[in-house]
Amino acid sequence: MKRKLLLFGFALVASNLLYAQTITKQEKGYFNLTELGYTVGNHTYDIQVSPNRYDGGTTGAYSLSLRNINGVFFTNKISVGAGVGLENYTDNDNYFTNNNFFQLFLDVRYYFKNDNNTFFAYGDAGTGLKIDDNFSKGQMFNLGGGYKFKVGSKMAMLGSLGYSDQSIKDEPSITRNRYYGLAVKVGLLF
Repeated sequence: MKRKLLLFGFALVASNLLYAQTITKQEKGYFNLTELGYTVGNHTYDIQVSPNRYDGGTTGAYSLSLRNINGVFFTNKISVGAGVGLENYTDNDNYFTNNNFFQLFLDVRYYFKNDNNTFFAYGDAGTGLKIDDNFSKGQMFNLGGGYKFKVGSKMAMLGSLGYSDQSIKDEPSITRNRYYGLAVKVGLLF
């Protein structure tokens, strides 16, 4: 029995040492990521013009965003965080229609190597709340990849390219309202 306990204790200590050695090159524990982004894409909408008739279309659109994500590294390659953001969507039509959103989302990232400079993949999912007189909301998600490189002992810069999608529901007379397109982001990771 003593021998089994001794072997179990040795295995436990050895596994902890091996695990600690794999985390030395990558961030660990708490992190803060602040990102600026630009999205270019489309705005698709349908408007109810009568009880049985809908009219709509697709216009070009772009957005500017500011996001902040706070989270933890669960392993040397996987991080999970909660984020908030402000996003401004502007249509490229003659009226330059604006929609401003406050976003709440979950961010998950996978870093491909346990290194200071590495590629990563990310996914965000959450909700967007329209900042306007009438309350409306909808789901949002982002998928993409990027590159992280160290610029200091506890700081890194990130650049990413991905797909962004924001839908809006509960608008008066609008049954479908969606912004989507290609997003470019740069960020600072602490």
